[in-house]
Amino acid sequence: MPNLARFTLLCTCVSALLLCPACQNPTPPADAPEMRTNVRLAKRNAANEFVEDSVFTRAEDHIEQILPAIYQNEGPAWENENIGFRMYFDRRNGLDIHGKKVRDMVLDTVGLDRNNYHAMADWGMDVLKVGNSLGAGGIALLVGDSIYRLGDVAKETVRITEESPERSSFRVDYQGWEVAGRTLDLTWAFSIAAGTHHYESAVTATGLRGDEQLVIGIVNLHSDTLYTLEQDGRFVMYTHGPQAELEHYLGMALSLERGDYLRHGALGPEEQPVSSTYYVVARLREGLPTGYRFTAGWAPGHPAFIERAAFQEVIR
Repeated sequence: MPNLARFTLLCTCVSALLLCPACQNPTPPADAPEMRTNVRLAKRNAANEFVEDSVFTRAEDHIEQILPAIYQNEGPAWENENIGFRMYFDRRNGLDIHGKKVRDMVLDTVGLDRNNYHAMADWGMDVLKVGNSLGAGGIALLVGDSIYRLGDVAKETVRITEESPERSSFRVDYQGWEVAGRTLDLTWAFSIAAGTHHYESAVTATGLRGDEQLVIGIVNLHSDTLYTLEQDGRFVMYTHGPQAELEHYLGMALSLERGDYLRHGALGPEEQPVSSTYYVVARLREGLPTGYRFTAGWAPGHPAFIERAAFQEVIR
């Protein structure tokens, strides 16, 4: 074949590859692993569309809740095939639960302007009323007898650190938290694994003076009974009952290493700055992570969780 003909044929093939949508966006192979975990992190742009990225720094003037939401789901959202969670990426730093009725990864499309996650949908719904509580494993600082809610800081950055079929993770870095006469930097890391009903978290702080303790909580707006137990070297506290939105049955549990546990208690509805919360007090050491797990079981997605014993079985 003459050289000119070879060159013409090569150009034709390359052009076809560049113009073919199927070639530019190939279909995943049939044996590709099923995505069983997901982190969604997306921000509204000038065209009023949510655009995903792996890192965002909260604007200095974004302190209170803003509606319509600047971030999809109001902040990072994460899930596996059983349950989902979300964080309010503003001074509230609250944690909420997305109950799921499907195994599919759904949070990429939840929280868009066209849908309302507070109403029951085919995939599930936002199931928790958080209010002024610590919600689904939120944190605060205890110094002496005073509780300080994690609030506005000099700089707050969220970053996805892993996203794979079996495990996904992200962290939030808080720089310059002015609290109780001191300035702290804090990292709050989250991960979720396939097949579980919980997320894992670790809190690491620097700038401590040695008299600080970590407070971790569960909202008790619709619960009047706290169950506690010890299993596998961990302290566990949990609630169970018709405490989700629409009075569906929901179990919520906190667990941490027995060596990190100090005590637990409750904050009433009139307490400030944190109210309506069952809490655990944990050790907090300079530069070292304090880890815990938060488990959630929503009966519409998993009918067995109507029974307290079935929920207790999945707590880790």
